[in-house]
Amino acid sequence: MKKLIFCLILAMLSQTFGSFGQEKTIWKIGENDNSPDKMALAPDQYRQFLASDFGYEDNYFLVGHSKAEKDWPYVLPGPANDWGGTATLSGIRANFLNINFELKQKPSSGNWKFTLDILQTDPVNAPLLQVIMNGKAWKFKLNKGNGSKNPEGDFSNAKEQLISIDVPNDLIRAGNNEIVITVPEGGWLAFDQVKLEGPSETRLDLPKEILLKNITAANYETLLNGKNFQPLLIDLQHIKGSPSIQVKLDGSVILSQKIEQGRYVLEAPMPEVSAEKSSQYEIYLNHQLLRKGEVKRAPKAIKTPADYVNTMLGVAHSRWMIAPGPWMPFGMVKLSPDNQNTGWQAGYDPAFESIGTFSHIHEWTMTGLGTFPTAGPLNIKIGDQSNPDSGYRSGMDKSTEEAPLGYYKVNLTDYNITAELTATTRASFQTYTYHNSEKGRIMVDFKIPTEYDYKIKGINVKKISDYRIEGYIDQFSDNVWSDQADQAYKVHFVMEFDQPIKNYGSWLNDQIREESNLQADSAETAGFYLEFDTHENHKVQVRTGISYVSIENAGLNLKTEISDPFGWDFDRVRKNQQKVWNDLLGRLKVSSNDKRGKERFYSNMYRSLASRNTFSDVDGSWIDADEKVQKFTDKDDVALGCDAFWNTFWNLNQFWNLVTPEWSNRWVNSQLAMYQHSGWLAKGPAGMEYIPVMVGEHEIPLIVGAYQMGIRGYDAQKAFEAVNKMQTTPPASVGGGFAGNRDLVTYLKHQYVPYDEGRFSNTLEYSFDDWTVSQFAKALGKTKEYIRFSERGKWWKNVIDTETGYARMKDSKGNWFKNFDPYKSGANEHYVEGNAWQLTYFVPQDITGLASMIGEKKFSERLNWGFEESYKLRFNGPGDKYWDYPVVQGNQQSMHFAFLFNWVKKPWLTQKWSRAIMDRYYGHEVSNAYLGDEDQGQMSAWFVMNAIGLFQIDGGTRVNPIYEIGSPVFEKTEIDLGRQFGRGKTFTIEAKNTSKRNIYIQKATLNGKALNNFWFDASELLKGGSLILEMGPQPNENWGVKSLPIAN
Repeated sequence: MKKLIFCLILAMLSQTFGSFGQEKTIWKIGENDNSPDKMALAPDQYRQFLASDFGYEDNYFLVGHSKAEKDWPYVLPGPANDWGGTATLSGIRANFLNINFELKQKPSSGNWKFTLDILQTDPVNAPLLQVIMNGKAWKFKLNKGNGSKNPEGDFSNAKEQLISIDVPNDLIRAGNNEIVITVPEGGWLAFDQVKLEGPSETRLDLPKEILLKNITAANYETLLNGKNFQPLLIDLQHIKGSPSIQVKLDGSVILSQKIEQGRYVLEAPMPEVSAEKSSQYEIYLNHQLLRKGEVKRAPKAIKTPADYVNTMLGVAHSRWMIAPGPWMPFGMVKLSPDNQNTGWQAGYDPAFESIGTFSHIHEWTMTGLGTFPTAGPLNIKIGDQSNPDSGYRSGMDKSTEEAPLGYYKVNLTDYNITAELTATTRASFQTYTYHNSEKGRIMVDFKIPTEYDYKIKGINVKKISDYRIEGYIDQFSDNVWSDQADQAYKVHFVMEFDQPIKNYGSWLNDQIREESNLQADSAETAGFYLEFDTHENHKVQVRTGISYVSIENAGLNLKTEISDPFGWDFDRVRKNQQKVWNDLLGRLKVSSNDKRGKERFYSNMYRSLASRNTFSDVDGSWIDADEKVQKFTDKDDVALGCDAFWNTFWNLNQFWNLVTPEWSNRWVNSQLAMYQHSGWLAKGPAGMEYIPVMVGEHEIPLIVGAYQMGIRGYDAQKAFEAVNKMQTTPPASVGGGFAGNRDLVTYLKHQYVPYDEGRFSNTLEYSFDDWTVSQFAKALGKTKEYIRFSERGKWWKNVIDTETGYARMKDSKGNWFKNFDPYKSGANEHYVEGNAWQLTYFVPQDITGLASMIGEKKFSERLNWGFEESYKLRFNGPGDKYWDYPVVQGNQQSMHFAFLFNWVKKPWLTQKWSRAIMDRYYGHEVSNAYLGDEDQGQMSAWFVMNAIGLFQIDGGTRVNPIYEIGSPVFEKTEIDLGRQFGRGKTFTIEAKNTSKRNIYIQKATLNGKALNNFWFDASELLKGGSLILEMGPQPNENWGVKSLPIAN
């Protein structure tokens, strides 16, 4: 980075760090003996790094409690090392080692030095070491090592490197201190010793049962029982036992809480004040005073659900479709910072502390329209992620980066420019402040890095006036999923500025043309640059509308969504987005005093609604797969696209059907519009095309589930006609893509898909879709079709080998696959994105029938074993190799597993393992929020449904849908039903005494009556009412097992 200075201090060099007398070693990890032997995993078990639970943001080494031989790994992998999690599917993975230490007292002055004695480094990929202490960061570019490729063997001849950091005295604080060590680039490093030296009078404190990390007054108020409170935020970490804390404010108790496991940020409710006021707080641990101090109180604004959303959650090693930025629900515009090169998982990764552009489109297989502010000499190259000094990209000041819902802000350090972003559904609004440039420049780049690369087939961009440019880019990506599907689309845009353009130009294929518009039949690179006088007015605002239909519609989208209602008022656009989101997020009101818990919940809810895309304009116009303009007549209808509906019945479908039924209705109408104009439904409607992504036609459960849940604002007969066609008609090319089930013909012939004629596990996928069609037919009174598809819904039985108890590959002659291995045979090929162990359980229409065929005891014992094994790796396969492990929450094939226990009358295991997944797989931070592929809201929607304690294993597709009960996280969840589609007003789920350990249901009451089953009719919820659960720390094996749902 142009403004970063990398420091490397080698062991053979000497350097003076001020006067360093009267100091001592405060703490150390390891010995300075040129050997890692007294550290965990030493000397050669580096491949067990992830399996030993190292590298995650929520893990830590606590000085005085943790032991180096158990809790501190001798090696830290970099992104270049596959054993650290980096792989083709998982993308770049950075790992973290956290050190916490507590000081009883800190001298007012003195010298501090933090030292890392690096024993050896990766000989191929030199590591970039980053150390962050109490928020301040240092970076060091280490040399390549002189040993073997992997960190193993004899280290006696290692070329040691010594890193010493002079730590400012004011950075160290009494109480808790935190150090983070990571390698954002390069390969591994091995430790000899890590230590902190400081003034001799320094005294360490040894926290006992909790680590008190921070105490501060919140900058917001909350509403509790009709009254306003300003929380006193108490950030703490459980260490051991079951301690209780009590918080007093000016002598009065405001919070009593048992601390059970993990980290909490408790919101202790301080009564609101009308003016600034100082108060005294006291925190007691097991009735003993732990900490006291003064807190400044003041009137604050109420914190809304939208304010709890953190759009940075999970953006590290994420796909193109997850990024920080101001995204609207199902927005067409997804304005975000991009800092990675073209390739899988391109987009934004916080490991790269530079930004290349702010791009407008983040849809699967689609991209476009980058904008970026610069100053100084003109450079038309965007630059490289590994060389932040290249191109016009800029370094970023991470401490200035903000990404709350509806807003993104960052200081670009190379140019001293502050960029601020917000947006509406189809338009963006950006503000660039040029702090010390007399001439500000905006780069508009039409060929930007992306996950799926694209070609420019045509381009026409013009300067219309001193305040406006407009045009289109004809973009094309071939073979985006297979050789039968291309992604072709035109990005039309209108861009307006609040300052006059003083100079402009364009570039085409790296040739700059001053004061020239841009028109070409093709282009390798292309863009516009616009320059403004920022000598007196340092701020330039730009608002942009886009459309896939026409330039005129791009202008109409901009006019309707921003120009007319908001003019040039950035803050009003931002507040509008917050209002739109609060209308949706506020439909689930959860009760908790843990700020982190609410942030994770509402951030997941946000992802469930933000990640998929609108493709129609404000006037209802959209482009179909044959590139023809179509137009909705109903103003509520929207053309909607995404990567796939593969297994969304276990997450998004049931979430939308419950919380945002109007959007479920729109999804159905969007699919029916595609069917009307092109003759097929679409499994992968990105760009309203027919991308044959994944398998099955799981848009069918989307449609059927909506209907069964009472969402019926569409032509049900046409919907049935469409789903019937998808399950009875051989696939075909359509609109530059491919529609239908590839293996349908052989499936219908054999009543399963032989592995020598297709992908074997499609048997299970097709059979489930068939069953959902049967349920739709039954609901519509179509007896003949019901019988037909109901029978096909049982064809899964044809592939279950009762001898092995698995869905075992079978050929077209009816022979079982020989030398069968449930993990290896056909993995990730004939068992689509999985293995036989996992896909055997893909019978959501008849779990009890499957258990009967396998043997109920074998069914549950095998499944329980799988959970115990996968717990070690946080329910995610390293490198996202989801076919190598049993239970992998990071991919769809395992997402119903925890709820299978309900169906074999072991609901306490459903409660246990559904909670375990939430605790282990879903994190709270930038990197560990989603350990696998979040897939446009699927992982997030599963989290939301699981957190409130509800699930539908068949996606709500049965004639009389049911809800299955898990283990609610929150003491109370109020669902606003909104009286939509004939529903009631609200439904409340109350989980009395629920906590991190009280995960088991003791008894239940539904709408005033005792409930002794793990399930209940969805109609009981939809009419409004309440579910009251009593939770405890031990399983009640007699609850929930009275009867199973009646098979349909």
